[in-house]
Amino acid sequence: MRRIFTALALALALAAPASLPAQSAPAVPTQAAAQVTQAPTEPSGLPLNAPPPTTLRAYWHVFAALAIAWLLLFGYTLVLGRRFATLDREIRQLRAEGPPA
Repeated sequence: MRRIFTALALALALAAPASLPAQSAPAVPTQAAAQVTQAPTEPSGLPLNAPPPTTLRAYWHVFAALAIAWLLLFGYTLVLGRRFATLDREIRQLRAEGPPA
């Protein structure tokens, strides 16, 4: 169990960002920026130009964390399976020996 917690702590330490980027002051919107953000619309109210496709590249750490969680869960299941197999083997051995005299 200690190995699992050590591996989890190591994975979290490696997944944590080294430093957060400094946030800059918000830009003051200008008339040109307001014109760029407003897309022309059809009479139905839908924009004429489709928005750019969204990607999930910014969420790589979420996928990494989920992968680590699934690996830990799978490993823990294997460890429990081995322990139960050992217990089953010991119980069968004790039953084969018979009751104590």
